[in-house]
Amino acid sequence: MKKLAFVGLGRVADVHYEAVCRESSRARVVAACDVRPEAVEARSTAWKVAGYTSYETMLREEQLDAVCLFLPHDLHESFVCLAAERRLPVFLEKPLATDLVTCERMVDDCKRQGVLLMVAHNGLFHPAFERMVELVKLGAIGTPRFAQAKSTQWLFFKEWDFRLSRAKTGGGCWFDCAGHLIYRLREMLGEVEEVAGLTGNLVRTEMEGEDHAAAVLRYASGAMAQVFVSYGLKLPGYEHDWPNGCEQNILLTGDRGSIEYTICPKSRLRLFSEVEGFRSPVLQGWITEEVPLTFDHSFYLQMSHFLDCLEGRTTCRVTGDDALATVRTLLRLYEGGTTR
Repeated sequence: MKKLAFVGLGRVADVHYEAVCRESSRARVVAACDVRPEAVEARSTAWKVAGYTSYETMLREEQLDAVCLFLPHDLHESFVCLAAERRLPVFLEKPLATDLVTCERMVDDCKRQGVLLMVAHNGLFHPAFERMVELVKLGAIGTPRFAQAKSTQWLFFKEWDFRLSRAKTGGGCWFDCAGHLIYRLREMLGEVEEVAGLTGNLVRTEMEGEDHAAAVLRYASGAMAQVFVSYGLKLPGYEHDWPNGCEQNILLTGDRGSIEYTICPKSRLRLFSEVEGFRSPVLQGWITEEVPLTFDHSFYLQMSHFLDCLEGRTTCRVTGDDALATVRTLLRLYEGGTTR
């Protein structure tokens, strides 16, 4: 039975807690930590675990098998490195950090200490996305040439939400949200060579960073992608908060067909192919595959994989180096794009 500590008790911690509960025969949360006493009180009471407002005290007093960190992006390094000093494996919510130098230090430190560092790229673990990758690798759309990916919503902020701060987030919606699209595209298109685009704060004046971003990416393979993200776009149901009013979608086109993965609000996978064996029986039609699992299952399957790694059953699918590649792509927009 693996003993886990949850550090940073915002809304995403609750989703990951549900994931651990589904693996109750293998792991349990034994400690909860946050600088906000009210958050510690609420979670430690609800989860029936020890509560701490000091990370160092928790590490000193608890016998742990791993720490799970759900923190503002700018705090990741110190928490990861303290865990690494104690040879504790780390499950870290993305992104790795807010700049490349810090990212590289974290990755190098964990490698030097021989500590597992898994970064939460939960979108890779949903069976619908895994099926999409499989179809692309099988040649169902020929050679991938162009992708369109978007994630749009009206994200509601608590008064303490770190996403309101440019420094804590590392930017705005692009740095906080686009990574989920970037790492999925990397699975199918490979490494990014060029990034250009625009960011702006159009309606969410409470944010210091951008609330809209549009980018064009060119890959080493020659393929291209358009990526659009927004925290300020109102869609039906937005007033009920995420995942209501959220639309996430990836359309990938090859020289012999297209495949589309609708992530939110309701998952769907569609294929149009001219390749024998994948061709639709209806001329020029889409083949739709049902997606019975909700978006939350990507978190559940990701946690199961992390536990597999702790138990030595498999190798990590999202290493520090993988997460570093995502951050490198995200930062290129700020370096080479236009912001206002």
